[in-house]
Amino acid sequence: MVTPATLRPLSWAAVLSVTAALAFGLPARAQEGNLKDKFDPKAQAQRDARHTAGERALNDAIKDFYAKREFKPLWFDGNGLSPQGKALLAALAKSDEHGIGPATYGMPKLGERAAKANAKEREELEIELTIAFLGYAGDIVAGTVSNPRRVGGTFRDAKRPEAKKLLDDAAAAQDMAKFLDELPPDLRRYKQVQQALAKYREIEKKGGWPRVDAGPTLKIGMKHPRVGQAKRRLVATGELAKIEGDADTFDGALLLAVKKFQLRHGLLDDGNIGAGTVAEMNISAKERVEQLVINIERRRWLAGHLGDRYIYVNIADHDLKIVEKGHTVYTSRVVVGRPYHETPVFSATMQYIELNPYWNVPYSIATQELLPVIKKVPGYLQSNDYLLLTRMGDNNSAIDPASVDWSRYGPGNFPFQIRQKPGPRNALGTTMFMFPNPHNVFIHDTPIRSIFNLEDRYFSHGCVRVQNPWGLAIFLLKDQDNGQWTKEKIAKVVETKDQTRINLKAPIQVHITYLTAWAEQDGTVHFRKDGYKRDATLRVAMNKVAYAGAR
Repeated sequence: MVTPATLRPLSWAAVLSVTAALAFGLPARAQEGNLKDKFDPKAQAQRDARHTAGERALNDAIKDFYAKREFKPLWFDGNGLSPQGKALLAALAKSDEHGIGPATYGMPKLGERAAKANAKEREELEIELTIAFLGYAGDIVAGTVSNPRRVGGTFRDAKRPEAKKLLDDAAAAQDMAKFLDELPPDLRRYKQVQQALAKYREIEKKGGWPRVDAGPTLKIGMKHPRVGQAKRRLVATGELAKIEGDADTFDGALLLAVKKFQLRHGLLDDGNIGAGTVAEMNISAKERVEQLVINIERRRWLAGHLGDRYIYVNIADHDLKIVEKGHTVYTSRVVVGRPYHETPVFSATMQYIELNPYWNVPYSIATQELLPVIKKVPGYLQSNDYLLLTRMGDNNSAIDPASVDWSRYGPGNFPFQIRQKPGPRNALGTTMFMFPNPHNVFIHDTPIRSIFNLEDRYFSHGCVRVQNPWGLAIFLLKDQDNGQWTKEKIAKVVETKDQTRINLKAPIQVHITYLTAWAEQDGTVHFRKDGYKRDATLRVAMNKVAYAGAR
């Protein structure tokens, strides 16, 4: 079965080629019933030999759809464009509200041709509009970029809907405009980003906002022309309602406005206007529009993945949420992978929690980071509660590190497993949350607490460190085992240092994502730094899609 993913690589010229290859046309009056005769098996066999599997599947999906409806047009009726056709063209014309240029779907030329088409021309345009619908609907549901694995730093591709289902649902829709409007995934949050995009485009049309000159940190009570610049900048995005009193004096109203701005941009909300805050203020409105367009595409990639109850980790925000039926019910700060040890984007199911975990040191860390230290510092393994194993995961195979001639070993011939025992030195802390996945990534505690107070928390080797692991564990376990998993109960288990596994009676989906812009229900728009430098790559890919559609 064809999916709209097969549409995306086709230029509009290729669409016309596919249209011609269908080897049939729609009659001016469907009730004549002569379309059936136009399906020449020989011509179809020749067509199949010329086209790719995706094109053949597309042809067959469209052919089957019209055969089921006895070849009655969907987008045209006896008076020209049908209500469905008008609704579709209206949606295509305003696809830029989704961050997708209308030219991607052949607009405005397609609309102009459809509006003045004669009976003969409608036959061809009926199929073109069907293909445009499939492309648009697939893009809105699952994204314009069909290979997020390659360009988005994600380890999954979006779930694109089948052409058959899209066509059947469209034909059954009582209100085509409403049907098209409700296509986006996670509709409420998607609409929030759409509204933010409209807001920032309007700001851009009005000239954006003024820049703030670089200089020493500005604090409350100071008087300087740069203070006036900051006030005018914050009025543009609404953190400051208006400028009152001396424009160049740093007053209490500006302090509160700066803190709001800092919170929206993931900065330390100290209220001071330092270099980092100035840098974020000086990112242009045009760049913010681009950032929203990129992230509305990322939100489409989540189609079909989220569910009603899940853990949501946004790498760029260094934040973890638990969401139930669309509402955030738990939050925590997290630490994620360094730019050269990126935390992957993927989904998996959390199945159990482990108290007093062993840390099985990954081979790369053991050989590249620990081995040089072991060679320089005698007794390093013993003093940090590491076991040196000759058999994977078998504590009974532990040997005395002092008995090893470490000069013989390097990254290419290291035969041991290094395993750290539970306890206060353990790199995983006291608690580990397991959701088996091919990346060997999990959520865990850490003995290093100070890093949670930093703005940018890119410090791990790829796993996710959570600020309040016991709080997260208590929340996840609150409805099982008669509520016995209290802070006191966990503390008693941790004190034993015995490795303890607690299976979740209600396993929960974990979605690790990467969003550098989003909007809250109250209209607050958030932006984050692109720590992994992924935005530019995605924008290039989206531009290629738009260019291919516009040709």
